[in-house]
Order: sequence, then C-alpha cells, then structure tokens
Amino acid sequence: MNAPKRTVLFDLHQKLGARMTVFGGFEMPVSYSGIIEEHLAVRNSAGIFDLSHMGEFELSGPYALATLERAFTNSASRLKLGQAQYTIMCAEDGGTIDDLIVYRLEPERYMLCVNASNIEADREWLVELNGGRAKFEDASDATALIAVQGPVAVAILATLADFAIADLPRNGICGGEVAGIACLAARTGYTGEDGFELFVDNDGARELFEAILEMGAAADAKPVGLGARDTLRLEAGLPLYGHELDRDTSPLEAGLATFVKLGRDFVGSAALTAQRDNGLKKKLIGLQTDDGKMVARQGYRIFRNGDEAGVVTSGTFAPSIQRPIAMAYLNSADGKNTAAVGESIEVEIRNRKTRATIVRRPFYRRDEVQAASTARV
Repeated sequence: MNAPKRTVLFDLHQKLGARMTVFGGFEMPVSYSGIIEEHLAVRNSAGIFDLSHMGEFELSGPYALATLERAFTNSASRLKLGQAQYTIMCAEDGGTIDDLIVYRLEPERYMLCVNASNIEADREWLVELNGGRAKFEDASDATALIAVQGPVAVAILATLADFAIADLPRNGICGGEVAGIACLAARTGYTGEDGFELFVDNDGARELFEAILEMGAAADAKPVGLGARDTLRLEAGLPLYGHELDRDTSPLEAGLATFVKLGRDFVGSAALTAQRDNGLKKKLIGLQTDDGKMVARQGYRIFRNGDEAGVVTSGTFAPSIQRPIAMAYLNSADGKNTAAVGESIEVEIRNRKTRATIVRRPFYRRDEVQAASTARV
C-alpha cells in the first residue's frame, strides 16, 4: 500500500493545529478549530481551504476543443475566453468517470480541474481519447489550489489583488497577483457561497495562504478543512464523486441534466439519450427526517410504501439550518414512478424505520441580496 501524498501546505496545516486524515490519496486537514465553527465561518465571514490535492490538466492547440467536445457532456464550444464550465466525463454506458471544471485560458488553451481520487484514471482516459492530437500536460504535482469562500471572501482578496478581482463575474477566470503572488483566480466554488479558487505554483502557495489568513483575521476568517467542506457542499445540494456520482450512476440520474448537452457525439451520448427517452431507473432526491433529530447516513436504506426503494448517499446535521439533511437515490423500476417533493418515505436508521420527507435541493441558499461583493473588511 502506497503512503499518502502530502500537499505543499502540509507543514502549515500542522503549525495551525489541523487534525489530518487521508482523502483521495492525500493526507489532508479534516478540521482546525472544529467542523461546525469552520462551517459557520464560511457562512458568516470567510474560510480558506487547501485544495491542492485536486488535479490540473492542460489541453492546448488546434485540436484541444475537439477532444473536449468528445470527452465531456457539456459543450466546451460554448466557453468564451476567461470562462469556466462545470462538466462530466462519462463512459460509453453513461456511467460517470468524473465531474470537473473546464477553464478556457486562451483561444486554444484549456485547463481542467479534476477530483484527486480520479487523477490517474482521468489522465489515462483523456490521453487515450485525445490520441496525441492536442498537447496534453498534467500540471497536478506543480500546482497548488487555495479556495477562499464566504460573504467576506471577495472583500479580503480585493485588498490583496493587483487587479479588479471583485469585478470578475461568476465562473470567470483571469490571471494576476494576489499578495504579490502570481496566480489564476477563478470565481468558482463548492460551498454555496461566493468566493474564489486560486491556482498557484507550489513555491508561492504558503505565502499566499498565510497572507489571506492574516488579511482575513479581523473579519474572523478561518482555515477550513475537508469536514466543513463536506457539510457546506451538502447543504448546497452539490454532488461528491464516490457518493452521488460513480461509474454506476449517470449525470441524468444525479439531476445534472443542465450540464448534459445532447445532440452532440460525445462519449456516452447514446446511452444518455436512451435514458432521457426511456426514463431513469433512479433519481437523486433531497430528504429531511421528520423528527429533525435523526441523521440519515451514507448507506442507510430507503423505504417507500413499505418496500425497499433506494439508499442514502450523503447525510449530515446541517449547521446553517440546524437540522439533519441527506441526499439519496430513489429507485424507479419503470422509469416513470418518480419521487415528488413533499412525499413521505422512510429511512432505516439504527435498525428502525424513521419517517422522512422529500424536499427540494439545495437545502441552503444565501439570499441573493446578500451579495458577497458588497461585503467589506
């Protein structure tokens, strides 16, 4: 068994008192001051995350777009310069290989940010699919990724950036210096809050992380580990590979049809078209236990009208709304008997069936009038 990798910020995490765990093949911080405290810091102020375990690929040249169009469910041809796009990579049967973000950096140059646990598999898949036509580079080991998320995130970075970072639109990306460190700043995130993800060479990562922490201290911004990152993304109703997405699950079943542009010839398009036309065999739902106390965890069975009908994929106590929440797959043998918001079901928790209700996702949504760009530090 191979020893876990460490990001370039590992020593800083130890200095900050982080509790560590292995995730995606990397030794990563679970929490520093506590998951709930860090979660609420992101909701009320800002959190700084080390995401350097994620993978970064680049495709460039005149054939780069053709490879992306063939590889992904979303259409990269829709991307303008300086834009980012969420997309999914499927197998021929429609199962999900990975979900990722594509960034268009130059007319014929694209960057991909992929899940840490899938770096090797994604690289092999893309290299084979590309067939040497576009230039392919794996920059994962040389690139660190620092995310700053929350209602004060943009204000913190605006004081450190040498460019108008607050003016960058959602899903935009541009280059510049933050705290004197050259980076690519993308207005993307995985928390349900506004903020940025900063791609930086390893050499500048620690200085950048510490500068953001120092600038955010007055606003009570905190370093945040993977524990709160998971509760934040779950409140926002966002899928996590290995939970809501895997090789046995299609993006349509995961409720991601918005990011599947059919009518194009990409890998898995025929299978996904058939799913759309014939009905889905399972559907991702949100649920809340009726007593507001019992937590439905991953792997717990779902019952509908007395019959076993699905399984929980993720569940937690949601600090922002002070109640348990979960996502689950509900089966539909004929592809037609789909779940409805407000429907009552049961979850088996500790060998007892507990009443639960299907609810809309996301579970948490910040009021749009509380725009992060209006915050000040």
